[in-house]
Amino acid sequence: MLRYVDVPEEIGRALEKESGKKKHIPVVATVNRRSTRTTLVPAGGGRYRLQFNATLRKAARADVGEVAGIELKIDREPRDLPVAPELEAALKGRPKLRKEFERLPPGGRMQFLRWFSAKSAEVRKKRLARALEVLLERSLLRPRGRGARPRE
Repeated sequence: MLRYVDVPEEIGRALEKESGKKKHIPVVATVNRRSTRTTLVPAGGGRYRLQFNATLRKAARADVGEVAGIELKIDREPRDLPVAPELEAALKGRPKLRKEFERLPPGGRMQFLRWFSAKSAEVRKKRLARALEVLLERSLLRPRGRGARPRE
């Protein structure tokens, strides 16, 4: 079960202004010298919400309904995972698939790269064909133009 902390409105606004982002604000949340990289997400009405994960709950010794002091600061470190050389090379000669890969939302891209990046080059080679299939399927199912329906 996910637990969230509603960020006070003035703090959310200050972090939004500092980060220059309006929706998802990357932050480092710290409680009792334990920290985690996370993201503030919109909670509606211009407010933000922080997922109160296990690391933070244990450090705060707090759970649902309890008050916890959390320090938030903008996370300026890059969050992109490196693209494996095999995938990079395969996408180089396939501009449509490269574009589809770049369209993946941050969480989807991270999940895709984690799945692909096995330790063994042999496993990555096996996964490459499937990875390219997935990107091709996504590009073929993408609606074309305004009001267009996905192709069958």
